[in-house]
Amino acid sequence: MPRPRKPQRGSSYRSFAIVYEDEHLLVVSKPAGLLTNMAEDGEQTLQDQLRKHFKQPEIAAVHRLDRYTSGLVVFGRTPGALSALGEMLRDGGFEKRYWVLTAGVPNPRRGTIDVPLAKIEHPRRKVAVSNAPEAQSAVTDYQVEEELPGFALVAATIRTGRTHQLRAHFEHLGFPIAGDNIYGNKKANGELRHHFGLQRQFIHARELAFRHPVTGAELKLQAKLPKDLSGVLKSLRQSGLQQT
Repeated sequence: MPRPRKPQRGSSYRSFAIVYEDEHLLVVSKPAGLLTNMAEDGEQTLQDQLRKHFKQPEIAAVHRLDRYTSGLVVFGRTPGALSALGEMLRDGGFEKRYWVLTAGVPNPRRGTIDVPLAKIEHPRRKVAVSNAPEAQSAVTDYQVEEELPGFALVAATIRTGRTHQLRAHFEHLGFPIAGDNIYGNKKANGELRHHFGLQRQFIHARELAFRHPVTGAELKLQAKLPKDLSGVLKSLRQSGLQQT
């Protein structure tokens, strides 16, 4: 799969969109291809870009998204806000909703995937469904929103925030996420790439709901589907019309 450009540390390249901003925190829509933080080779991350843009070296990510997942990420701007947001994250104070495209239509169309995940030693996979003592609880609620030719647009809400949770859970369900070159369906991925131009996993963190750690205000923030994913949906819908 072609890899998007990796901006170098100190570059003026800016790719984020600010969804919410105040003196305590930032909520930013991350593009696919950009690490949230913790790069190992001098690559510029989203956190680096925000620190440079706002001239605030203390800005830090509260949580992360995979490199090729787009959507909402929360950053603390002060040590107090960062600490409070981190505690909220650990206590389940964030409601995280995603759009995913699955290979095939999940059956049942609405349900809960409640299977534990454990980290594994593997060249590419990071987690697997497991009943081992070290496995962590992982819960995903989902609902099919739209059936498409060979695929389904699914709304997913994660109750826990485990590494690769959505990717491992939908693989376990038997309807892996489209475009996922690690946990996904190779044949379906090839079809989407060749005919519809999908170059990455179809996962978008579309909505975050949480209480502001300082003011107590209820925040419900959204990030629209980026053009690469909305374009895939448009093409799939058109292909369905052509087949009828």
